[in-house]
Amino acid sequence: MSLSPTRGRRLRAEFLLATVTVFWGSTFPVVKDAVAQVPVLCFLWVRFALAALLLAALAGPRLAGLGCRGWTRGVVLGTVLFLAYLFQTFGLERTSAANAGFLTGLNVVWVPLLAGPLLGKRPSAGARVGMVCAVVGLWLLTGSTPWGLGPGDLLVLGCSVFVALHVLGLDALTDGTDARALAFVQVATMAVWAWAGSAAFEPVTWPPAWAPDLVTAVVVTAVFATVYAFWVMTTYQRYTTPARAALIYTLEPVFAAVFSVWLAGERLSATAWVGGLLIVAGTLTAELWPQPNAEDAQGGARPDGAGGWGRTPPGSGDFGTPAPPGGSPAPTAAPWRPDALR
Repeated sequence: MSLSPTRGRRLRAEFLLATVTVFWGSTFPVVKDAVAQVPVLCFLWVRFALAALLLAALAGPRLAGLGCRGWTRGVVLGTVLFLAYLFQTFGLERTSAANAGFLTGLNVVWVPLLAGPLLGKRPSAGARVGMVCAVVGLWLLTGSTPWGLGPGDLLVLGCSVFVALHVLGLDALTDGTDARALAFVQVATMAVWAWAGSAAFEPVTWPPAWAPDLVTAVVVTAVFATVYAFWVMTTYQRYTTPARAALIYTLEPVFAAVFSVWLAGERLSATAWVGGLLIVAGTLTAELWPQPNAEDAQGGARPDGAGGWGRTPPGSGDFGTPAPPGGSPAPTAAPWRPDALR
């Protein structure tokens, strides 16, 4: 039985979105190896500078249409997202790549919880249930209570909060702004902050040697986990629903654990795997819990490809809306998942 054109397009789009989560998940062990060779900020500014150059080519003449307000918003959002990467990368030096993958995914739980005090949007029952699942999963994954986490776990936990703040910023600040142009400004801002920090606090601002592992890390994080991810999300996410996109994006921490075991030789106990899956369950619960006026109640994506916030592109949209963005070249910046910049 042949597929209808609409269903075939949706399946193709969802497959490509799934490939994005593979690249996102692979970056955790890859970055962990990279920062063992060069200082954290040195690595970050090089990867973001390369990604910014490629995104500038994609944005092209759209950059001229941003205006002062668009550039200012991009700088603000880029600064928040830079803090997320800063916490995450320093955390990777001090915890396992698998833990970092699961903990970063908690941003989807923080988004609805922080939306109340910051945007006047009360958290749903699903957000509360998801938080409980996530906290229990955190305890099982790390083997300690939230107040007894190791330094690396705490840093990555802080990263997930900044990712959530970035998602909320996208929700509040991106109306009427071109997604590709805004993406360039955010990534370029991160490159500038990382370079400034590296110049001020680190012994080198350029890798003294380009070992194969380091080259791989820069290419995977800049080209595939950022530019390719952004292109796929902005082009294809519009062809599925926010709920289905959210489900796909929760594959990221699973792939992070798989790559950590495969590439980095890490080992997770059965209890830790259960904890990681509980965190994923918590993110799914927070995102997919039925809403009274769900955007996708009719089973279709919004025309611009944007979803709710959080992970469906939204967000954490990261750049991601949690998911991000939207449409074929979306004329405006739909929620976009920050994880896209992994």
